[in-house]
Amino acid sequence: MNYLVCDAIRVRRLLRFIYDGYERIVEPHLYGINSANHEMLSAYLIAGWSASEGAPGWRSYLVRDMHDIHVLAEPFPRPRPGYNPFDRRMRQIYCRIELPPPPAPDRPPPLW
Repeated sequence: MNYLVCDAIRVRRLLRFIYDGYERIVEPHLYGINSANHEMLSAYLIAGWSASEGAPGWRSYLVRDMHDIHVLAEPFPRPRPGYNPFDRRMRQIYCRIELPPPPAPDRPPPLW
């Protein structure tokens, strides 16, 4: 298990790493073992390059192919739309962004 990845998820900090020869900057959300028994990170790409597509969006990364991993000082405020903390591709989860419990019926939802 990569503790840098879990620490970044826990404190909601951006990750920078090299993947397939390109720099990526991501908001890490979910890290664990996928159904093919590989360590995988589910993250939202916000900057960097990709041979296939450079637009921001959801990506999955094999941790074994991530190099020069750094937790950046810049935080991200909340999970991105489309985040699934119970992604079925993961057979074991090491760490993830926890979603807050639903608001009590007599309280308005939080504004985050």
